[in-house]
Amino acid sequence: AGTAAWVCTRAETWRGEGARVLAQFRTPGGPVGAVAAKAEDVPACGARAPHVLAGVLWKSEAGTWYLLAAGSRDVTSLEATGGVSGSAQGNLLTVEAEQGARADLKGTLKGGKPVEGLG
Repeated sequence: AGTAAWVCTRAETWRGEGARVLAQFRTPGGPVGAVAAKAEDVPACGARAPHVLAGVLWKSEAGTWYLLAAGSRDVTSLEATGGVSGSAQGNLLTVEAEQGARADLKGTLKGGKPVEGLG
């Protein structure tokens, strides 16, 4: 039991090219985060485009698998399609899933602009 954490990190070179973005998920009490999604040469998680959306499959202590997805603060709704289906208002989504399932994530920002899942 406890609270999980989502972290988005962005690394850029002084030349301004080759930016790398990682979305990481840390379980309650876990010492390190697992990479949930990654991308290169995208504006996500930066000063120009701070919005990000990512998801990860997680196995509960009871043995049930879930898709856990999170968006940045300005995400107002989330939707998962593909191997996992579900939607939620706000910037968090939890949907029961099968082990190894893959989902396409989409979100909506305040004002109605869409945001896609990272990586």
